[in-house]
Amino acid sequence: MIPMLALFGASDASFALDVYVSVDGNAEADGSIAHPYGSLHDAVQAVRTLRTAGNTEPVVITLRVGRHQVNETLVLGIADAAQTSSNAAFEQYGAGDEIGPAYLTFAAYPGEHPVVSGGVPVTGWTRLESPPADLPATAVGKVWVTDMPSDMDRFYTLYDNYGRLNRARNSGFAYTKPGSARTLHFPQGALRNWSNVEDVEIQARPGRAWVINMLPLASVDEVDQVATTSVSATYPMGPLAPYLHKPGDSVVWVENIIDALDEPGEWVVNTQTRKIYLWPSDPAPDGSPRGILAPTTTELIRVEGVIDYQGPTDTPVRGIAFSGLTFSHADRWAWKNDEGRVGWGMQHDWDMFDRPTALLRFRGAEDCRVTDCTFINSGGSGLRMDLHAQRNRVVDSEFAHLGEAGILLAGYGPGTKDANHHNDIINNHIHHFSEITWHSPGLWAWQSGHNRMVHNELHHSGYAAVLITTRVEPDRSLNGEGGRTVRRHEIAAEDEKRTRGGYESWKIRERYNHARHNLLEHNEISHAVELLSDGNGIYVSGTGTGNIVRYNYLHDNLAHSLPAAIRCDDDQHETLIYGNVLYNNAGFSAAIASKGVNDIINNFIVAPAVVPRSGYISFEWAPVAGSKAHRNIILSHPDGGSAYSERLRSGQTSGGPKLVSTDMDSNLYYHPTNPHWIDDHLIKMRAVGKEDASLFGDPLFTDPGNGDFTFRPGSPAVVLGIESLDVSKMGRTSKDSVDHQ
Repeated sequence: MIPMLALFGASDASFALDVYVSVDGNAEADGSIAHPYGSLHDAVQAVRTLRTAGNTEPVVITLRVGRHQVNETLVLGIADAAQTSSNAAFEQYGAGDEIGPAYLTFAAYPGEHPVVSGGVPVTGWTRLESPPADLPATAVGKVWVTDMPSDMDRFYTLYDNYGRLNRARNSGFAYTKPGSARTLHFPQGALRNWSNVEDVEIQARPGRAWVINMLPLASVDEVDQVATTSVSATYPMGPLAPYLHKPGDSVVWVENIIDALDEPGEWVVNTQTRKIYLWPSDPAPDGSPRGILAPTTTELIRVEGVIDYQGPTDTPVRGIAFSGLTFSHADRWAWKNDEGRVGWGMQHDWDMFDRPTALLRFRGAEDCRVTDCTFINSGGSGLRMDLHAQRNRVVDSEFAHLGEAGILLAGYGPGTKDANHHNDIINNHIHHFSEITWHSPGLWAWQSGHNRMVHNELHHSGYAAVLITTRVEPDRSLNGEGGRTVRRHEIAAEDEKRTRGGYESWKIRERYNHARHNLLEHNEISHAVELLSDGNGIYVSGTGTGNIVRYNYLHDNLAHSLPAAIRCDDDQHETLIYGNVLYNNAGFSAAIASKGVNDIINNFIVAPAVVPRSGYISFEWAPVAGSKAHRNIILSHPDGGSAYSERLRSGQTSGGPKLVSTDMDSNLYYHPTNPHWIDDHLIKMRAVGKEDASLFGDPLFTDPGNGDFTFRPGSPAVVLGIESLDVSKMGRTSKDSVDHQ
């Protein structure tokens, strides 16, 4: 039985009640600062008792310093939340003004840094005296062993005092020939029929540049050199296109085998023998592992309303806030079978629909807040807002060293129900994410609209930094990518078979694609696409109207596999790309790419690291009649390249983009040594009444190498009405937060 708070008798208080939690709490606790509760669960239960007694005052649960262990997901529901809602009209973008204090707040004690953790201690280590024959010689005498915690069946990540430890992984191999979604062909000796083969996972790039899958093995035929997996890959497992990947380089890696345990910090678990093997990277004085934690759950806290999945109206949780807390040590949500996976992926299975994959999850939530929190060292994502999510705020927080995504906003699948919108993602530091699942983005709005995503800094990603997408059409088969997310009972009969087919078809299907009218503004993005191929800094694809990509600073994205810094991909229309600075990016295909009718205005393409093969601005595959390209500045690479392209897809001979159909004018072009670089383009366009005002000339930036893109006196950009851009206003508004590198 949980003792009642001593101050709970003051039910008519006009101020917030304080409830304290400490890792040193005990059975005599009453929630006071002198006698705090010993767990979050106990504190929440006490507040629920208070609510049942009729108290409706705001409550603050204050966590003292230490690691607050969560052994199972703490679910906060309707009973924990405010019963009133904001009647204010929605702003055009974002959550609008905050109204009053939160109904229930979880906060750090001033000056302290409590950690909400899903890890349980792993102890009882002994040195491995009789190592198995498969253990690499370099590891002999350095590996320690212990039993799995008694109440755990399986886990996929492990932690020490410094962060997530690497599971043992080999150097990988290439496919020998094409396979299927459940079979792969491997070189002699690359895979073995391990005695605990069900513990072994392969991380595989399944024949596409933009995705990677972690798949459990089911069987290995060493003679025929073919293996089967327990779960289907996103695509058949076979070689990647050579233009993005060198043939023969590794595309499959084997994890959790003793054969690969050859470096400090690596570990292996065998669920048959229930043994954990670890070569400690931070040993105690006697050489043994210390501070080791195994995760108990894939999500620590879930704020969950009443979800009417088939119906039109949900009942959300309201008014819950988190402030100053660190969330850490959750597991990766592993793919275990096809029943819960196939057809439930969101675009290329980059994440799974409505699944417990994040440290903190809002599922049916309004007016909730996350402020000055840290999400770090975990196997999955930082924060998810699933299905119904409105007027929520994530501000001044850090997301770092995550196995998957930073922040995911994922509404209902394509249909008429539109319940995920008007949220704020402001001034967050999102970095070193996608460390396990390489394709996971830093920030993703899938079927989520009217969000204000501003002043964030994103860097060091395995793939894309920011996604605004849907890319699921009404005709998608149930087992196709995202096919089971489609709300078929809400799709008009005449639209059921509509496929991607240009601007006019998109206008009809757009009503089902709810990632629309998002404001992505004043963000800073660097070091994207460092592990996979064919990814972009900002990617908008196959979704709704009115998305604005404005005043973002994309720089030092130098991966050779980056096609474009900003891309509007398949069947994307009515997007505004305005006032972005693209500096020192690789962009092998383009700096800005557009497959659809979109507007590209007042962007600066400066110091490109390579010559893009498709032009600095590339119009691709689809007709682009009416697209605007105004007041852009393109500074050519010293080796030249085309300013624009009319790129067709492989095998396409008609129906592609035509530059002469665009509305193009008042652009400024410059090549450092070739004054005639742009002549042919201008002659072609002026013959049809376009580009009449455009100029060739040095824009006279003040100091672009140091981020100053203002104009010196005499700049021709001023004559053209080009707005100068200030990158000091892009990115986080405060640069002095602690970075966990």
